[in-house]
Amino acid sequence: MQTIKVGDQVVWRGSWGSDAPCHATIEAMELCEVPRAKYGIPTNEVHLIDKDRTVFTLTNGSWAYGYQIEPVKQEEGVTS
Repeated sequence: MQTIKVGDQVVWRGSWGSDAPCHATIEAMELCEVPRAKYGIPTNEVHLIDKDRTVFTLTNGSWAYGYQIEPVKQEEGVTS
């Protein structure tokens, strides 16, 4: 099962998902009981199926609900 974790790069859309997409890195995350809750249990990793129940703190100074972000796919065998 795929996961998303602290340190992963994501494409984020501000203004409740209506802004243009931009890249950010996950700084922290909290798994919530229900979608769109603002506070939950701090965690370092969640399954993608639980993304919409997670609140993310991003390195660009913003926070986001799960529906506002999409993981950036990393190509296999590519190093930076």
